[in-house]
Amino acid sequence: MESSQHESQWEALCLGLRERLSPASFHEWIEPCVPQRLEGNVLSIQVPNPSNRIWIEQQLAEEFHDALGQAGLSHLKLVFSVAGNAKKTPPNKQSGSAPSGEQVAIEAPSPFPPLFHRYTLDRFVVGPGNQLAFSAAKAVVDNHGKSNASFNMNPLFIYGGAGLGKTHLMIGIGQALRVRHPHLAIAYLKVDVFFHEVTSAIKNRNTEPLRRKYQQNDVLLLDDVQTLRSMERTQEEVFYILEYLLQHGKQIVITSDNAPQKLEGLHERLITRCKWGLTADIQPPDFETRIAILKKKLEEEFFKDFPPVPEDVLAFIGHKAKGSVRDLEGLLNRVMFQSDFLKVSPSLEVAMNAFQGQSGQEASATVPLERVFRMTAETFNLSFTDLMKKKSRQQNVLLPRQVAMYLARELTAASFADIGRSFNNMHHSTVMNAIESVKLRMGRDPDFHKTVHALLNSIH
Repeated sequence: MESSQHESQWEALCLGLRERLSPASFHEWIEPCVPQRLEGNVLSIQVPNPSNRIWIEQQLAEEFHDALGQAGLSHLKLVFSVAGNAKKTPPNKQSGSAPSGEQVAIEAPSPFPPLFHRYTLDRFVVGPGNQLAFSAAKAVVDNHGKSNASFNMNPLFIYGGAGLGKTHLMIGIGQALRVRHPHLAIAYLKVDVFFHEVTSAIKNRNTEPLRRKYQQNDVLLLDDVQTLRSMERTQEEVFYILEYLLQHGKQIVITSDNAPQKLEGLHERLITRCKWGLTADIQPPDFETRIAILKKKLEEEFFKDFPPVPEDVLAFIGHKAKGSVRDLEGLLNRVMFQSDFLKVSPSLEVAMNAFQGQSGQEASATVPLERVFRMTAETFNLSFTDLMKKKSRQQNVLLPRQVAMYLARELTAASFADIGRSFNNMHHSTVMNAIESVKLRMGRDPDFHKTVHALLNSIH
């Protein structure tokens, strides 16, 4: 009986994964997996090699969690083992282990999905695009239970694009609170999973126990609230839960892909609750932050026996995977796996081949400077000649020029001096000041930030 049960549960999980992954990703990472056994609520799955395991645990954690919820298997714990006990297998961290750097024993079962153990605040790399969100997250942890907090951060509403670290930050708050206050009742709730819970409760004609299940928590982490837009009854249940928790002074953290005022399809009273506390956005990381993220990832136990990664390889990855943190870490994983498979040290050639294999695009080491400058001029309705040659302090010329310098630094391997020579031999310090000016403006002007990043992502 158990033999068929573990296979049927794996098949149900795979149905959800097929919907969330591209056919190529499903074929590469999921099809080689073999369900081994089911013991209680632990499903053991064998993978062919350490690369497969690390990719699933680090790149597909959220997809697995969502698929488990869709299949009605949220209670299931997944344990991945490598066939033949291959080397370089990362340590199997239990779901109840404390975050890195925290030496506090916790005996209670973790409220977080087991594949989310990496999501701790000490592993979150801070840069200009996420400084406010991270500071708010730290403040929620530091001020919990204090009555003299300077700002109302309840709820803390974090929004930004996919793969930028919203869930990481949210789970990091929960993990840190759990370490400092072991007796807190903390719940992590993905909206899609809650939808299935509500559907089941309605079928049983009794939603009250479900509502009480979440109202009894001290901390609620509500993930992906934007998906509520088409869930009328689920919205109602979420509202009652939030209302109860807020009235009783319980901490709420919410994530979304949009700011509260842009959540189309949500009831106005629910949007109002989302706006009560502090709203903080997360923007794509700049080049320096992307490099810091890569170096942080290379400190992980899994990579300790790998050869060092040259700076030009890190720069290449940082330039190519600029859309999200997940893309960035995914490309680094591919580079490391490919170099390990070929038994060679990581190199620019390996990185270019890994990028081409992942994206299907031709991999050139750099974007031509002229292309960066021409597309910047076009975006700001300025002639290419005026952008490059016109001597003017007027904002309609100065700002596009500063943006062009910033993009050149982000997208190419050009030095400050190289960029300055392109603009009538400007001194490298002038270029550095221009780039810093753009960063400061991006930090205080969300619309300008979006304009620059839209341009950044459109240049290939």
